[in-house]
Amino acid sequence: MFQFARLSAVIGILFFAFVSFWPALDKEHSGPAKVIDADTIEIDAERHRFYGIDAVEHDQTCRRRNGETWLCGREATAALVQFLEGRTVTCEVRGRKRDPYGRFTSICYVGGDNIAAWASRSGWAVADPDTNRLYNYTSDEGTARFLRRGIWDGTFDPPAEWRRRQQAGDRP
Repeated sequence: MFQFARLSAVIGILFFAFVSFWPALDKEHSGPAKVIDADTIEIDAERHRFYGIDAVEHDQTCRRRNGETWLCGREATAALVQFLEGRTVTCEVRGRKRDPYGRFTSICYVGGDNIAAWASRSGWAVADPDTNRLYNYTSDEGTARFLRRGIWDGTFDPPAEWRRRQQAGDRP
């Protein structure tokens, strides 16, 4: 009876250790990426949304300084496609939970470049000021704003506000 209890305890401990460390085994995805939009990619059928930024949506429009309307969301998506073309992307998943759209929230790199930092610095995304200090892209956004890159070349609706209006049926 004592050996059965000991064996059960050992099996229980091993099972607990395996289940506890299981998330660590699935924390990184790597490979060629399919671009969904300027802040979402797909690697091996798993979607990753970049942690710390909110990029313009694919169908979103912006206005240049001269008042001209342009397809900033499509241009942002195309810029990310070009940036990632032929390169291997590695995404580190932050936590095990998925967002309401089934995506992982991840910090993704291509070579030594943090993709969210690149998107902010290139002017295709706004930084989330509430993110972890290590992954806070407000200074990258400030650089893009100062240099009038991407969406900062004129005016635009913040992506979250644009999405809310689209869901409510308000069209620009």
